[in-house]
Amino acid sequence: MTNGMQAKERILKAAQDLFYKKGYEQVTVREIARKANCSHTSIYVYFYDKRKLLEELAKEPLELLIKEMNSTLKNSSYSSKKQLLRISKIFVHFGLSYRNLYQAFMNFEATRVDIPTTKWELNETRLVLFDILKTAVSKNFLNWSDEKVTEFSRTIYYMLHGMILTYIDVDERMIQIEKRVFPIIEQSINYLMMGAMVDENSQGIS
Repeated sequence: MTNGMQAKERILKAAQDLFYKKGYEQVTVREIARKANCSHTSIYVYFYDKRKLLEELAKEPLELLIKEMNSTLKNSSYSSKKQLLRISKIFVHFGLSYRNLYQAFMNFEATRVDIPTTKWELNETRLVLFDILKTAVSKNFLNWSDEKVTEFSRTIYYMLHGMILTYIDVDERMIQIEKRVFPIIEQSINYLMMGAMVDENSQGIS
């Protein structure tokens, strides 16, 4: 590994440790430089700004998340409902696995999901994740408009997001949290889908 690559890896490791410990927005470039044992100006040789550091750290975990969610979506052995439930659990598992970085990965300078383009690559990745959720929803409600699918997908996302945020600061093993949370995910999505089906059949709820 060249000296340049070693320096870049040190910077990434320092940023990850500090973001994990203090939160993305509380960490400065100078702090990262001190921990990486380099000058703060040398960080800009490898990364344009702190956002680029975050983008680099988020890239592999989010790519793996997308791959796992897409694999579930393409698995024909699962019913459409089962796909939606599994995708929801996969997303929560990801959030709990990266609980100290989750807010930065998913929320920092995020754009609305109904905006088709964004200038930041990390936002593009977030929109890909939401599109997977939308696809899973649409497979359960084939007659719905895109607008209605988007609204329902938002409802599910907000629910999953809230569950993750509830446990971000909890000092408890992930497997223990998931034992409690996963049944709630199933129950909640089942109730939401039942309500949506009543709405679709009666058209009495706006």
